[in-house]
Amino acid sequence: LTALATVTDRIGLIATASTSYYEPYNLARLFASLDRISGGRAGWNIVTTQGDDAAANFGQIQAASPETRYARAQEFLEVITRLWDSWEDDAVLADRESGVYVDVAKVHPIDFVGHFLKVKGPFNAPRTPQGRPVYVQAGSSNEGRSFAGRNAEAIFTAHQTLADAQAFYADIKAKARAFGRNPDHVKVLPGISP
Repeated sequence: LTALATVTDRIGLIATASTSYYEPYNLARLFASLDRISGGRAGWNIVTTQGDDAAANFGQIQAASPETRYARAQEFLEVITRLWDSWEDDAVLADRESGVYVDVAKVHPIDFVGHFLKVKGPFNAPRTPQGRPVYVQAGSSNEGRSFAGRNAEAIFTAHQTLADAQAFYADIKAKARAFGRNPDHVKVLPGISP
């Protein structure tokens, strides 16, 4: 995507990354880099990873349950958002005369301690053009739909019938509303299966 980011200027770039096997700090660096290189066009397709074969690639015997994966995903999203927000918008001074690069009073540790994650922070890079990538989700399970309704700004989906697509759309909008969000701020991106 970084190569594509350098030769385009009007395309949003959405990369998929799992909350199951990444650590928030490392993933925050990757997406901050993509957002900076693309001039603020990065999006993150937030997924959890299922399957024992995938778990074995990360030294685990079996994958976590869907409930555990989405609980970790919610905590992960809170941590990574706090990392990206740990620098205030005007923290960078870049004052050559005084030699001061950053106002340290505007960079904050996050001191997050949760059930799955513990991250001190702050992030080690200033805010990117967007501040953070657009949050995208593609889950169709009950857990995935709830996670999307709570967090996503865009949801990928593909359905074989108009009725199924309309039901999915209505469900996502209802879940967003139930989480106190404006359903109009959650975009559903339909896939096409010709």
